[in-house]
This record gives sequence, structure tokens and C-alpha cells, in this order.
Amino acid sequence: MGDLTKLGWNAKRDEQFAPYLAKGFIPARVAVEDKHFYRVWTVDAELTAQVTGKFIHETRRDHAKLPKVGDWVAIKLIPNEEKAAIQAVLPRSTQITRKTSGRNTAAQILATNIETVFLVTAADPTFNAARLERMLVMGRESGARPVVLLNKIDLCDDLDAKLAEATAAAGDALVLAVCALTGRGIKKLSSQIKKGETVAFIGTSGVGKSSLINQLYGEDLMPTIEVRTQDSKGRHTTSWREMIFLPNGGVVIDTPGMREFHLWGASEGAKDSFPEIEALAAGCHFRDCTHTKEKDCAVLAAVAAGTFPRERHDSYVKIQRELNYLRESEKQAGWQTRRKSDRVAHRVFNKRD
Repeated sequence: MGDLTKLGWNAKRDEQFAPYLAKGFIPARVAVEDKHFYRVWTVDAELTAQVTGKFIHETRRDHAKLPKVGDWVAIKLIPNEEKAAIQAVLPRSTQITRKTSGRNTAAQILATNIETVFLVTAADPTFNAARLERMLVMGRESGARPVVLLNKIDLCDDLDAKLAEATAAAGDALVLAVCALTGRGIKKLSSQIKKGETVAFIGTSGVGKSSLINQLYGEDLMPTIEVRTQDSKGRHTTSWREMIFLPNGGVVIDTPGMREFHLWGASEGAKDSFPEIEALAAGCHFRDCTHTKEKDCAVLAAVAAGTFPRERHDSYVKIQRELNYLRESEKQAGWQTRRKSDRVAHRVFNKRD
């Protein structure tokens, strides 16, 4: 299956797919998702695909197990039609996940099996370091390599200051200054996308993700809309997650612009995004110090002394509170599910008696 390498296939996928190959299925990659309908790519064709009823039934309690853009799937071709039935999803090497909007405690997978996630922010007045820190937590938690793209540098009066601010938030992540309008920095961006690798672009509406992809592709492949001049806010131009194959190799996944970045289970990503706090925490008196009100807290001492930025500490505390709330919500949801199952089992048992 060497020809599949242009889609991101590798030797490990050969091993994972072996049981399905024995059943006569063929491998494909999900390019577009629309509820239970998909567009998938095989080695030589683009097909419309649908998950089987059995698959839907088996994943009814965990929709995250359904195919997502970037997934490798086992499909069965439908004779005499350019259609296929999705039989299984291969294990994911990485995945970008966030909590769904609203009160529901559920995961929403934005993209899977990616090597690099580009976190796009604008160098215009909408730049927000705290939001970038949240994006970095999400990016690091995915398992992919995070790279910060500071776009729209043509609208920045002091690029050095803005780069310094973005670099301070990014930690050890690479920061690239780019301009989708003029093409500045696109060569450096292109060099970060290797043949056979998959990358994803995430960011809020209006930061220029689709425009950057158009620059990489060499033509206007993705629709774009100018931001509103009165408040610099963007409008959605991408309404679904879509996979794009670049002429020079590499696969790009574009995602809809997000108004908010709701984190999902980002314990390690949060630690990696605030390494200086982890280093300072070694000097705290309490091992389980929350760095909010405890005595002899090395982090709070550094904030008071001015050696650690208060804004960065505030972002850390806010993210930790959100993650703690999410964990408690998950526990509560699990407890309610178990109680419901127990009640159902009790009714069935009494009915049999």
C-alpha cells in the first residue's frame, strides 16, 4: 500500500489494517464529514461513504468513536457505485479535541492523525495572549507538534513587540510571522509541512486560516470573507472540517473558526504550556499546591516579586479551574449514567420475577 503514503499512510498502518485486509476491506482516509455521511479517499478514488447501522449502534454512547476528518477507515465498496460502507476506524495516533459548546460535557474531535497543528492568531488589534495560551494547551494535548502562526503582520505597527508577546506565550513552540495577503513568510510555513505528513489549522474566525491555505496551495481553493471593519471580527467561511492535498506533498486539514476554545482533558497539555510554573512549583511547601492561596507558595512569591508575570499566572489559574470543573462534571455524568443503568437493570430483574 505504498501509494497511500501521499495520504499519510505508513508501515504502522499496514500492521493495524492487516485484519481488515484479510476480510477483503480496503483502506481509505476521511476527507469531509457531514453527520453520518463522508467523503473518503482511497489509493485511486474519491468516494461517498456512510457508516453502517451496526457501527452507529455500537458507538451510540460515545460519538467520538465515529469517523472524523483525518481518520483511516476500513471500507467495503458498493458494487457498480462510487460509494462505500465504513466498517471500522483504525487507532488514532493524535487528535485535536475540545469540549462541545454549551452545558453538555462531551468531546468534539476537530481532526485526527496529524503531525503538526498550526495555531493561527492575528497580529492586528484582536491579538489576545491568553487565548493563544489556551490554543497551545489544546494543541499540545493533541499529541501533535504545535506551531504558532502570527498572521496579518501587515496590520501590525510594532511587529517585534507582537512577536515577543506571542513567543512569551508559546514557550518552546515555534512562532512564525506570516502574511496571507502579501505571501510574506509562506516559504517558511511551507517548509514545516513534509511530504506524507498531515497538518491542521485552528483558530478563531477571521484570523486568515483559509487564506493561508490558499497561499500554500497556490490558488484560491478555500473561500474567504473580509473581516468586519467596525470591530475586526471574522465571519465563518469554513462550515465543516475538510482535508486538502497540497501539490508539493503534505495533507492539510482546515477547521471552522471557533469563537471559544473549550478545553477537554488537557492535564499534560496544561503542564507543557506553563513549564515555568512547573519549575517554580518545586519550591512550594505543599506538594499539591494550587498556586492560588497557599502559604509558602513559590509561584505566588514570584508573582509578588515581579519575576513571574501576573497575567500569565492568571491564565494558568483560569485554565486549571476550567479543567477541574470539567473533571467534576465528567464524574457527575458518569455517576448519573451508572444510576440510570442500575434502575433499568432493577426494573428488568423485577419484571422477570
